[in-house]
Amino acid sequence: MAGRGRIRAADIALVRERSRIDEVVGEHLQLKRAGGGSLKGLCPFHDEKSPSFHVTPARNLFHCLAGETGVLTQDGVVPIAGLAGRTVRVLGGDGRWVAAPFRSYGVQRLMRIVVTRNGREKELFATDEHRWFVLSGPGRQGRRETVTRDLLPGDRLASSVTGARPVPPVAALTPAGGPGSTRRAVATLLGRKEAEVARWVPEPRADLRSPTASALEPALLRTAWEHSEARHRGRSWVVRSVEWSDRVEEVYCAEVPGTHAFTLEDGILTGNCFGCGAGGDVISFVQQIDHLSFTEAVERLAARANIDLKYEDDGGRPTGAPDRAQAGQRARLVAANTAAAEFYAEQLRSPEAAPARQFLADRGFDRQVAVDFGCGFAPAGWDALTRHLRGRGYGQQELVTAGLAKESSRGTLIDRFHRRLVWPIRDITGDVIGFGARKLMDDDPGPKYLNTPETPLYKKSTVLYGIERAKRDIAKRHQAVVVEGYTDVMACHLAGVTTAVASCGTAFGAEHIGVLRRLLMDQDEFRGEVVYTFDGDAAGQAAAMRTFKEDQRFVAQTFVAVEPDGRDPCELRQAHGDAAVRDLVARRTPLIEFVLRTTLADYDLDTVEGRVAALDRTAPLLAQVKDHALRPAYARRLAGLIGDTDEAEVLERVRRVTGEGRAPSRSGPRVPKRTPDDAAIAVEREAVKAALQVPEIAGPSFDAVPPESYTDPDYAAVAAAVARTGGAAAARVTGPEWLDLVAAHCDRETARAMLTALAVEPLRSVGEADAGYVSAVLARLQEMATVRQVTALKARLQRMNPVEQGDEYMRAFSRLMALEQEAISLRQRAIGGLA
Repeated sequence: MAGRGRIRAADIALVRERSRIDEVVGEHLQLKRAGGGSLKGLCPFHDEKSPSFHVTPARNLFHCLAGETGVLTQDGVVPIAGLAGRTVRVLGGDGRWVAAPFRSYGVQRLMRIVVTRNGREKELFATDEHRWFVLSGPGRQGRRETVTRDLLPGDRLASSVTGARPVPPVAALTPAGGPGSTRRAVATLLGRKEAEVARWVPEPRADLRSPTASALEPALLRTAWEHSEARHRGRSWVVRSVEWSDRVEEVYCAEVPGTHAFTLEDGILTGNCFGCGAGGDVISFVQQIDHLSFTEAVERLAARANIDLKYEDDGGRPTGAPDRAQAGQRARLVAANTAAAEFYAEQLRSPEAAPARQFLADRGFDRQVAVDFGCGFAPAGWDALTRHLRGRGYGQQELVTAGLAKESSRGTLIDRFHRRLVWPIRDITGDVIGFGARKLMDDDPGPKYLNTPETPLYKKSTVLYGIERAKRDIAKRHQAVVVEGYTDVMACHLAGVTTAVASCGTAFGAEHIGVLRRLLMDQDEFRGEVVYTFDGDAAGQAAAMRTFKEDQRFVAQTFVAVEPDGRDPCELRQAHGDAAVRDLVARRTPLIEFVLRTTLADYDLDTVEGRVAALDRTAPLLAQVKDHALRPAYARRLAGLIGDTDEAEVLERVRRVTGEGRAPSRSGPRVPKRTPDDAAIAVEREAVKAALQVPEIAGPSFDAVPPESYTDPDYAAVAAAVARTGGAAAARVTGPEWLDLVAAHCDRETARAMLTALAVEPLRSVGEADAGYVSAVLARLQEMATVRQVTALKARLQRMNPVEQGDEYMRAFSRLMALEQEAISLRQRAIGGLA
């Protein structure tokens, strides 16, 4: 029938061919290369922490992936296929039992992961984008997220939080009723054969309950138990290989609230799946993201690609396009809003709009700026816009649905906005979806700002003014600047801060965060930054406090920029020019520091009571800092801000809040303990063994690393004791005499107790007293100490203001370059020595 045809199949194919899916999807989220010609980003159809949304430009397809493997439930280990469609209690990422639903994610190809631990090997099968947690950071105390395809040989998979068990007395492991074999007791403790523990237990039949053996027991226990914990706690499955398998089968996963992680058999922690099953081609993507019909999606893509569509009837005969009155709702509402924006822009040139033009001019915005940002004016007539749009074919109900008009008390249709300056609000693709209107007249009884109401297009919880302008620079610069108003966005963009956006008619919230996260590619291994600007008054401070509560949704580093005199970006630009706006953003302060300072301002820190109360209030805030590596630095900062407060006291209070360091209970989560399997601890142990056993070889290299560079307090105490003797290089004795000399200078009881074990435990070198091995170990020790300095300096630079602290910033940057070169040199020495 004429006027109601369908699009020709050949034209639909042409639209698919000319519409690049990576460009279309890229308007809504940031994509980065994922290998194999595909791209990935954070899925726009559901909330997730790691990117599972894949785009394959060569095939013009997108899909959202999931994962599969077996699961540890509260009822024991259950095959994951048997959990599909059920909700069961699993062990989450924080070591707590939590109810989680399981479901199927369809048939997918699997990768084969081979992992090993203590000589045991096992296979895991998962999709290429399934999430895992890998131990990282100093002493491997942290963990980062990665996906199957990015796992590397040598990566250590994290376990759930199971904590350390108390060390039992070795005597309790000996046969009851008489003297026991020390070697047998230690072998029992370690779960090994007696011959395997001979290096720790030189006397095979000593009775540990006898007075002569009591001195050896503490050191023996420490060595044995550290190895035992590494063996039994299951925290160190090491990846050996990752490759594609020939398995293509149905896969399953969980959706775990809170930590978004659960535990597999053998204690391996894995990420839950956020896969929503969304998939298809470029047309179906536009249908889903914009809630369009198939025809509407094709027409939108055709307009984008400058394709002239032809229509036909059921018999294949040419016909006209569908009547506009029969077009989809979204297209009609967008068209109505676009026509309204044009009408308002035209009205801004009228004599009646002089107050609106003056408002813009007073804030430094000329006519061209008004045109660029689409500013307009809503005239005084009750129904000027309504009559204009009705004359262009839009129905009464369409105008009400679009939020452009409303019903008066007399039942007639009137405009929503009157005598106001108007800004068109666009979605991320650039479509006009609503308006913001500013009161100009004193006799206007309405609020200062009035926005379009909730409509099928305009959802204030997700709308960000300026997002269509800022999206590309947000993705490019990995930075988003959140301001408070329309004029602030205009001022920022004119000043060169082209990543500025603002919420419209509501506070910046969780769904706004989701929009920015997808543009920032915000995930654990990729860090951008979000800068909030607030007024310097009490309201601005309150807004910063509210923002901090939502801040933990961002992995990006979060900052706040507050102008000392309380000016917003628009006022700052008026007073001091564009450079002042750029400097405001450059002088950003970490949000946590701003929150701490704001909170402390409520307390009298000159009194003991005030300091105690301030610490009680701020410790829980510090505990919310998502980057655990930053907590000690901020603990020092908080201790300094409060005054007369020890850093250790602050950290202890934070640990109490988070539950870290608390004695484990049977039902609650337990805190993990570092073991010799951690790279740093293992190297430190080898280093102090070398200093005690072969000081003539360890010499200056050992002495060059200060004791405070050690992460283990006992090894640090041994290093300090060696330094107090004059250093390993200055040692004039060896063997028992050297050991006695070090012991006499060691002021830590637990460190003294382990000296004997360290002196007799063989080095791991191929040959006895291998000078090359010792040199490599000490180079590695120095490298790790240098890398920690690099990490600390990078964190310092990140929080420095390069504008206000230019000289200091450049000195720190030069120091960073020198340290990184030193770390590279030490790493090469370590590798060369081991080779």
